[in-house]
Amino acid sequence: MDDNKKTRKSVKNLYDGNSGLSIMINLYVIKYIYYHIKKADCFMDENYSRKAKAYPIYGTRGFPVSRQRFDRINKGYSFEFAKNEAEGVTETYGIDEIYFRKSEPVAFEIKGIGDIEWKCFYNDKYNGLYNLPSHIKDKEAVIKGKAAKVEDTLKCLVADWEKLEHDSPIYAVCHYFHYGERFDKPDIIKNLKESLSVIKYQEWDKERIDSLKEIQQLMKGHYQYISSLITLNTLKEKQMNKK
Repeated sequence: MDDNKKTRKSVKNLYDGNSGLSIMINLYVIKYIYYHIKKADCFMDENYSRKAKAYPIYGTRGFPVSRQRFDRINKGYSFEFAKNEAEGVTETYGIDEIYFRKSEPVAFEIKGIGDIEWKCFYNDKYNGLYNLPSHIKDKEAVIKGKAAKVEDTLKCLVADWEKLEHDSPIYAVCHYFHYGERFDKPDIIKNLKESLSVIKYQEWDKERIDSLKEIQQLMKGHYQYISSLITLNTLKEKQMNKK
């Protein structure tokens, strides 16, 4: 029975302020982006007072921790970040699993900010207990300066996120919140075009008549909409040619 208990404990993704620093950083960056970027309407509660307010990010699939739990994580206390939580985050934004994996997770790379800056940030903002290098330790002005650098860098990062490399996880997170969909979302129109180009007419014979009627209605609606767009474009071109 004791062996079984040990086995169950061993599969938990347990971290502390050191082993889990990368996950702490990544969660903080995700939350910061969410509350500072111009978001898609799906993230905004337009019924809130006179001005639209963002829905809380806490407890969502892309941020599966409560406000209280997040506060404890930021203070460097021991915490668990389960496998299904990690999968939920990486699948939501379409980022690599290395950023939330169980063994040696990787922090989002942000130019100009390294572990020292982040440790100063957590010590300054959350009363963290990180041991800092001797040339920084107990020098409050230096710690506050590096903490401020983290905040200033994140602010600039969100402001210019579209200039980031498209393979950056931060770009993927920003894209998701700004547009309300993953950056790597499949191009369904392109896929439909390719599918229709290879389907032989005889293949429709295999479908049941009720299924064909349903498909016909769907295609009819799209055909009418596409026809309207083409007609509008044709009229615009005629007007341009008259000028």
